[in-house]
Amino acid sequence: MTQVSPHAVHKTSFFIMNASTPRAAGVTLALSGLLLALCFGAAWWSRDMALFSLTPPDGGAADVAEALRQDLHLTFFTIWASLLLATPALALFPAIRQSARTYRAWRIFWTASLLVFAVHFYWATVVIFGNDWQRILHTPRVSAPRLDTVFALWWLVDVILAWTWRTDAWWLRLQRLGVHLLAFVLFFMGAAREGELVASRALGWSMVVVVAAGLIAWLVHRRQRSTI
Repeated sequence: MTQVSPHAVHKTSFFIMNASTPRAAGVTLALSGLLLALCFGAAWWSRDMALFSLTPPDGGAADVAEALRQDLHLTFFTIWASLLLATPALALFPAIRQSARTYRAWRIFWTASLLVFAVHFYWATVVIFGNDWQRILHTPRVSAPRLDTVFALWWLVDVILAWTWRTDAWWLRLQRLGVHLLAFVLFFMGAAREGELVASRALGWSMVVVVAAGLIAWLVHRRQRSTI
């Protein structure tokens, strides 16, 4: 009788759980669309409220026109929504190779978060700053514009790989770990450390708690499996 090695079984199971389905894509689009609709609605509803300052964090003259207040609110709400979607993805990430359900749930949240982030990136870059990279590179509103841009492109590449690449190669796992670590750091710094409102800082710290819980759950699961 021919025996199948555990490594081969694992690779086969990974290919199966890595398969893209129309249903998963539909759920991803629906989830991101729902969050974006809420963001646009909240920005419109709060357009006459001074929720966020028109002046940069270090003070000085206003660098955003009053006419762009609704658009400014949208940039904040979309990054909050992206963070909310990224939180379960980051928490599930350590365990994505344990089961098909975990992998697919991670991929849905990770992709939906990117789609919302893309709207945020566009609105901040093109609408608020008029695609003027001299302003973007020198405004205190954006702490690391070059790194943010590299991160956005890296994130896009990882999502494309997650939906199309049928491999469990070491380089794929390594780059995916890197982009998740960078996502965690950037979201934490932007929300918990540099957040303008208490709500923003609360979202940042809540992300830390949820991600830590996910990591602990993964470690416990690994220890239980190793003792069986």
